[in-house]
Amino acid sequence: MNHQIDIEELVSLRHTLHQNAELSNQEEKTAQIVKSYLEKFKPDKVYENIGGHGLIVEFKGSSHKILNIGFRADLDALPIDETIELEYGSKTENVAHKCGHDGHSTMVAGIAQFITQLKNRKNSIFLIFQPAEEIGEGAEAISSFLEEKNIQLDYLFGLHNLPGFEKGSIVTRKGTFAAASTGMVIKLKGQTSHAAEPENGVSPAIAFSNIIQGLTNLTEKSKFHHLVLSTVIHAKMGEIAFGTSPGYAEIRATLRAYKDEELDKLITLAEELVIKESEEHGLIYKLEYTESFPTTENSEDILKLLKDTAGEQSLNFKEKEEPFKWSEDFGHYKRITKSGFFGLGAGTDCPMLHNDTYDFPDEIIADGIRMYTGLIQFFEANG
Repeated sequence: MNHQIDIEELVSLRHTLHQNAELSNQEEKTAQIVKSYLEKFKPDKVYENIGGHGLIVEFKGSSHKILNIGFRADLDALPIDETIELEYGSKTENVAHKCGHDGHSTMVAGIAQFITQLKNRKNSIFLIFQPAEEIGEGAEAISSFLEEKNIQLDYLFGLHNLPGFEKGSIVTRKGTFAAASTGMVIKLKGQTSHAAEPENGVSPAIAFSNIIQGLTNLTEKSKFHHLVLSTVIHAKMGEIAFGTSPGYAEIRATLRAYKDEELDKLITLAEELVIKESEEHGLIYKLEYTESFPTTENSEDILKLLKDTAGEQSLNFKEKEEPFKWSEDFGHYKRITKSGFFGLGAGTDCPMLHNDTYDFPDEIIADGIRMYTGLIQFFEANG
């Protein structure tokens, strides 16, 4: 089948999205740009303002025995300055697409070009544009919306561009693709006193020190079968007042693991450490969690499907030995559907993700769309 994809049109869309970068939960204009682009393809249904500014565009199938196939992109940018000279540089101060979500959204939007050329399409296609991926909130919001509307996706696919891998190559693996992680906030409350009379207060200083040190020692290999990481990312205690012994401290750490159950175990060990130190030093503790990501995974069947599709589309396929240590909130979707996730090589010379010199390479837009449309063709033939 010959299907023409207007790549120049999509490059222009990507550049427009890049110019209008918006942070997590602020993607109102980004969603409107995508919606405006897709309206000319006459979708059957458009759902807006999901979990903030999420957007789902549905193209209904013609068969009674249809499958519902979803493709997901992320809308949000990062709080990073645009430091490189681009004709389409971000107009938003201190915000830029330094993770490539502008490219991800462009590729999913590009599927609409293919859909309009696919005669007698059996299956329903859902193009999902998700907010707040960077902070781990958007996928849960989209999942809840789909459940509320009784929309049962049979399959959902997504990708992430990968600097350091050959342009246009498809990179994935069976089992964990990207790690689970959560942000842990530890609050310790004691009692201030005069610095000359520390015995009259309850200082968190010793517990504070022990917890920071203890968090770094939680990942001993004897306790875990796969990679786990505990990284203290911020800590503060008291005020800058030399006459006052502190009464409050706060520690923030990122806990990470290749298996969901091992992240749960790591969290339990961290909590036990905080409780022990708080009780020993007469402190009141409070624990909070934020930016929680489950593992992003592929089943054996999904891996075979992705590998076969890459082959049919003449794309170089690489099965990665180890998971990626970073997290992707796409992992939330495995609760509601069969999900498949893969990496798309952005080039060995491409700056790394979240680097201020990064820019999504337009040359790989066509490769991502080829994978997505190849998957649609598979389900049209075999669904």
